[in-house]
Amino acid sequence: MKGTDVTKEWIFELFIRLISQQEAKDSIMTSRLEEEKEKVEKELGLRLNLNLSDVHMIACIGDHEPINVTTLSEKLNLTKGSITRISSKLLEQSLIRREQLNDNKKEVFFRLTPRGEQLHLIHDKLHKEVEQRFKKMLDKYTPEQLAFAKVLLQDLLEWEY
Repeated sequence: MKGTDVTKEWIFELFIRLISQQEAKDSIMTSRLEEEKEKVEKELGLRLNLNLSDVHMIACIGDHEPINVTTLSEKLNLTKGSITRISSKLLEQSLIRREQLNDNKKEVFFRLTPRGEQLHLIHDKLHKEVEQRFKKMLDKYTPEQLAFAKVLLQDLLEWEY
């Protein structure tokens, strides 16, 4: 077997390990988010029943408010039906509110409530911590290596296995 083939096998094995490890990392992030959410629940005196998709929708609304269903669907890569289902849950928990703009009474837009803003801040803080650690890890690579990594990751995103 040629050296290139061995390297490709090694990269494939690392790719599989990375996918497997991601499940564990997602669990850690979810636990950290849960801890922060519990602090907010104590402060607000209520129980929030949220999953990661719910929290990401809160983050997206907070980053882009006012925002409509179509734009949420595009930004979160979810169906409009999923957006409607999640928004109903968030409305029920008073984390978001619906509104219509003065010049457009037909279209519904979402904004965060003060409770939703608190969760948005927590999510944003956790994301920034992860991003800082990730960028620090990347400091050891040359600009050429980073350029290659960017191309490789883009190809992996577009690859249909």
